[in-house]
Amino acid sequence: MKLFNLNIGVKIDNNKNVVNLINKECYDIVTLQESMRKLDGKVESLFDSCNVIKNQTKYENNFFGALWIAKQHRKNGTIARDFGGYVEQGNQLLTNLPIIRSRNIFYYKEYSNFEDTTNFREDDHPRAFINSIIKIGDKQLQIINVHGTWNKDKIGNERSLLQTKAILENIREDIPCIVVGDFNLLPNTKEIQSLSEKLNNLIDKYNIKSTRPSFNDGLDKGDMICDYIFVNDKIKVNNFYVLNNNVSDHFPLVLDFDI
Repeated sequence: MKLFNLNIGVKIDNNKNVVNLINKECYDIVTLQESMRKLDGKVESLFDSCNVIKNQTKYENNFFGALWIAKQHRKNGTIARDFGGYVEQGNQLLTNLPIIRSRNIFYYKEYSNFEDTTNFREDDHPRAFINSIIKIGDKQLQIINVHGTWNKDKIGNERSLLQTKAILENIREDIPCIVVGDFNLLPNTKEIQSLSEKLNNLIDKYNIKSTRPSFNDGLDKGDMICDYIFVNDKIKVNNFYVLNNNVSDHFPLVLDFDI
């Protein structure tokens, strides 16, 4: 089995490149962060990565967990981005395997309108992770798909502590479990250390040095680790690696595993 994970990046026009990258290999499970879904016909495909990727890849089953809704983003009263209509942003799961159940678990704020981004650095936006159960033969697999709360310098804050607590409370110990995504946290933070005590941290085990290309956009910077895959002992890891591909402002993570 192969799992592919990527924060596809909302600030990048890369739908075609992401589709091509996913279609290049036979991935059984795809987990994405910063996916966007249009809610009316006026929105360009640029802001409809959820449907573009779903329709142009080979996966029959799809779950999208929306975090917020907006028609535009305004900062200090000035329009910073106009979506042309209402869109949602969230996390996405694609697979040909049966999805037994999947739900969005909010740990910070609730699904709501996010148009005024003036205080984003202080307040962030609603955050949730997808908690899915997938059937593989006669077995079940839990996938927790995370896009962690934003925090300055990726060193953690009260919101990331809530995030970690919620993840730990939802991890299944009776079935194989994979926790994956962009955590917005550095490896030496207490949140990542807490998860590493409970699960096997593949970033640490495989001595990964970076999960982001080099950049600095004034809000975030690259050449660091903030994306992770954690697994419990019921997952047999055959291989784990980071694809050195600049399709996004994050590198893709690939896990080859059995259960």
